Order: sequence, then structure tokens, then C-alpha cells
Amino acid sequence: MRGDVLAAVLVAATVTFAAAALGGARRHDLIAGGRPDPGRDDAMDPRGSWVHRALPLAAIGGVALGLMTVGPVPTAVASGAGAAIVIAVRRRRRTKTAVLLEVQLADAVAAVASGVRSGLSSRQAIALAADRAPEPMSSSLQEVIARTTLGSSLDDALERWATVVPVPDVRLAAAVLQLHRGTGGGFPVVLDGLARTLRERRAAQREVRSLTAQARLSGAILGLLPVAFFLFLSVTSRRDMTAALGTSVGRTAVVVGVGLQAAAFLWIRRLLRVEA
Repeated sequence: MRGDVLAAVLVAATVTFAAAALGGARRHDLIAGGRPDPGRDDAMDPRGSWVHRALPLAAIGGVALGLMTVGPVPTAVASGAGAAIVIAVRRRRRTKTAVLLEVQLADAVAAVASGVRSGLSSRQAIALAADRAPEPMSSSLQEVIARTTLGSSLDDALERWATVVPVPDVRLAAAVLQLHRGTGGGFPVVLDGLARTLRERRAAQREVRSLTAQARLSGAILGLLPVAFFLFLSVTSRRDMTAALGTSVGRTAVVVGVGLQAAAFLWIRRLLRVEA
């Protein structure tokens, strides 16, 4: 029993590490829109070393070991768990970056308004905001300036910025900057109003998250409880679980149950999603 558990853990670990390495090598940067990281040294980067190249082979070896020791069902569960961990971590990282961009955008727009009010052009004001803003907003705005330096117009650079950064507030800010560059008018006043609107939207989003915190926690508990109970039975009633998984009916019930749990989890998340 201990050897089976160890083999299943090994399968999950190797699949997780391999998926993380492949995901890191092929990841699309939220800030730069898929551009490779500037100044990246592949010789010093673990993702470009022999360890990264050996991880897919390790994953294949781990899956083969699981098939020979614990069978196809535990191997599939362990592999799925490893892949799910990587997906969850990467999604959380992207969400954290998007939240930081939303939080910092209002201050960046206010900095652009200050620059325009002091007599700077729109491009110079955006460059000033990029110098003053913290990461990741600084790199995001510097990407806009870099595109104009390479020959793109500011409107095209702003359009690209709104496309590669999947944040609704960024699209709103880019649209306002493009519109008033062509129409003129009280540009600083409009930017001040936009910054105030962005802060109010963030306050409303925080209030909504606080009001739905209990429901989101209940959904997570209800989703994880059957999985925890299944693992508990696997430890305390090993013979019964082996007999259940040894039949086609038992395996079908497990697959259907996992599918229903996933559908319920996604449904609860959909119900709790509030569009800004």
C-alpha cells in the first residue's frame, strides 16, 4: 500500500513539474503580450537548462511507473491532479497580475493627466506615468512607448495595449486616450474623471467580493468535501475501494462523480461572477 501511494505521488510530482516547465517556456506574458522577457539569459534561466529539457521525459517515466505499479485509474487521477495544480497556479498568477494592473491604472491615468496639464504631449505624459508607476503597470506602459519608438503611431500602440492586456479598465483607458487625442477638448479634466471612475469601480468590486465571500467559501468546501472523503475511504477502507474500482460500474461511478463535481464547481463560480 505504501509503495502504491509513493508511486502515485511520484506520478503527480513529475507531471506537475513537467507541465510547469512547459507552461513556463510557452507562457504568454500578460504585460508584453507574448513577447519574450527582455534581457532573458537562457543559459542562466532554469527553463532553458538541461533540467527543463529532461522534465517531459521524467513525466513520461512517472506515468509509465504509475501504470506498472498502481494501474491506469490512480495514474490518471495523479496525472490530472498534477496538471490541475499547474493550471490553478498559472491562473492565479495571471489573475494577480490583472488585479495589480487594475489597482494601479487609476494612479497611472492621474499621472498622465498631470503630465498633459503641465504641457507635455500625450506620448510624453504616458512615458512620465510609466516612470512613476510601480510594476507591473510600469512595464505595461513602457511597452506602449517602445512600440511608438519602433515606428508605430500612438493610437496603434494604445490599440495593441488594449488588445494584449485582457483587463476591461485598460480597454476603457485606451479608448479614452485615443478618442480625446483626435477630438481635443479638456483632456486633463476627462482623464481626472476617468481616474475617479476607475477608483469607484475598484471600490464596488471590493464590496461585491466581500458580500460573496461566504458563498465562494461554501462552494469551495462543497467541491472539495467529496474528494477528501474519497481519499479518506482510500486510506481507511482500502479493500472496499479496491473492490469498487475493480468493477466497470465502480469506475464509471467515479468518473461520473468527478464530472458532476467539476460541473457543479463551474456552475457555482458562474453564479457568483459579477460583471463589472
